[in-house]
Amino acid sequence: MARNGNGAPAVVAEGLRKDYQLGAHQSLGRTIRRLIGRTTAATPFLALDGVDFTCHTGEALGVVGMNGSGKSTLLQILAGTTLPTAGEMRLRGRVIPLLAVGQGFHPELSGTENVMLFASSLQIPRRTIEERMDAVTAFAELEDHMETPVKRYSSGMISRLSFAVAMQFPADIYVFDEVLAVVDSEFQARCLAAIKELRDGGSTVFFVSHNQDQVREVCDRVLWLERGRVQEIGPAEDVLASYARAHARAG
Repeated sequence: MARNGNGAPAVVAEGLRKDYQLGAHQSLGRTIRRLIGRTTAATPFLALDGVDFTCHTGEALGVVGMNGSGKSTLLQILAGTTLPTAGEMRLRGRVIPLLAVGQGFHPELSGTENVMLFASSLQIPRRTIEERMDAVTAFAELEDHMETPVKRYSSGMISRLSFAVAMQFPADIYVFDEVLAVVDSEFQARCLAAIKELRDGGSTVFFVSHNQDQVREVCDRVLWLERGRVQEIGPAEDVLASYARAHARAG
């Protein structure tokens, strides 16, 4: 059973908005005409529209929503890979983001080289990286493949290596976005246990999955996004039940 985080706020979002201009750059000519005023500006698309929430230290927050609901945009802002159009997100501590299988890995580099590169990009000291390399390798079960270029890995191998990197390096906030979809059930179980250990050890966890059983197992609360807005936030069981009812009616 997950427990509620009761520490200081780890992540605070206030009035978070992200606009995209649809069709703004369909062609060079269209862009030039728009800039000199001969065509109207492209229609804005609100990926996020006034999102507010607080996540505390030691809490696991699930994020659910249909495709296009704003989940990925929210996590990209949390990871620092994109900036909001308006509002702000305040973070307390280092973030390790796993937003896609193998994101940040270079296909021509070996597993070892990719671990070094990924961890260095998070400003983790080289000595710490070297000390944890064996643990990363063992967790990923890739002892015979760490010197092989990642382009020769299967999607499952890449997923295991991505997850192992997150598990073996220190951070305050961990972000997991559908990272267990392509691994076997045994490795999924190990990963879920490791995520719960992070949470119980005082780290803050953001967990996105279409598997509601996994969300229920890991998360204290759930944030439900719908068309870029917070539809509901609260205890995991309550929000997941509301989400299931709404989409059963829609289906």
